[in-house]
Order: sequence, then C-alpha cells, then structure tokens
Amino acid sequence: MKTKIHIQFGLAAAAVNFILLLVQFFTGAPFASPLFMILPIASLSILVIAACRKFSKETGGNAGFGEIFGVGFRTTAVTIVIFAILFFLFVWIVPAYKERFIAEVIASAQAADATAADIEQSTAGLKKNFAISALAGLEFMNLIPGLIASVIGAAIARKK
Repeated sequence: MKTKIHIQFGLAAAAVNFILLLVQFFTGAPFASPLFMILPIASLSILVIAACRKFSKETGGNAGFGEIFGVGFRTTAVTIVIFAILFFLFVWIVPAYKERFIAEVIASAQAADATAADIEQSTAGLKKNFAISALAGLEFMNLIPGLIASVIGAAIARKK
C-alpha cells in the first residue's frame, strides 16, 4: 500500500518550522533563544509521530515496525528538504537574516572571551561558508530528533 502520508506531514512540519523562523526573525528574538530552539524540534517530533500513527491506522495495524519507522524517516527527510529550500529562499530574499546571524555569533564569541584573531577568522569562515554551515545545522537539528521521533512513533503505533 503506497501512501503519501510522509509528504503531507513533512510539508506541515516544514511549514510550521518556517513560520517559527519568521516569527523569531521579525520579533527580534535571539537565535540562541531556548524557546525557538525547542519549538521546531517539538513540532517536528509531534508531526513525525502523528504520521507514524496515521500510517498504522490506515493499514489497520497490519504494518510492521520497519514500515512505520520508514514513514517517520521519510517524513523527516521531506521536512529537511522543504525547510532547507524555504530557508535559503528566505536568506536570499532577506539578506539581513544572514547579517544578524553573523553579528550574534560575533557577540557570543566576544562574551566567551575569544581572542580578536579567533573572532575574525571565525567570522570570515562563516561568511564564506554560510550556506554549508546552515545546511549542516539544518540537517543536524532535524535529523536526530526526526529519527528519535520515528522510533517512538513506530514503537507506540499499533502494528501486526
């Protein structure tokens, strides 16, 4: 049985996380705000678990652990890809996001008593490799919670 539950829930998770990004940016909340670090992970986890449960329900409980886990993993993958596209479009349209992010990194490095040479080197590297750093951060921040949520969703879903 081929379903597209992972696409529906992945799009929803990406949309929720993108809205949270917009709220964070336009309210001026710091990037290291605990609220905006936890909410995207929580929304992804809830939607991945919901996708697993819906898939199990649609199959009448005749799906195994691996099949249900696969739906959760694919939901996570869809979320990462769609959110990455939206994120890079946003950074391209609103370059102030990148500048504010780099400014906050510099401020946190200064608060940590880093040397001026270290701060300059880190800033230059971040400006040069922002896309790679952002993509790696997006994957890491979504992949690990998505995998954990997939395991939880597969464990609690009704299966054969």
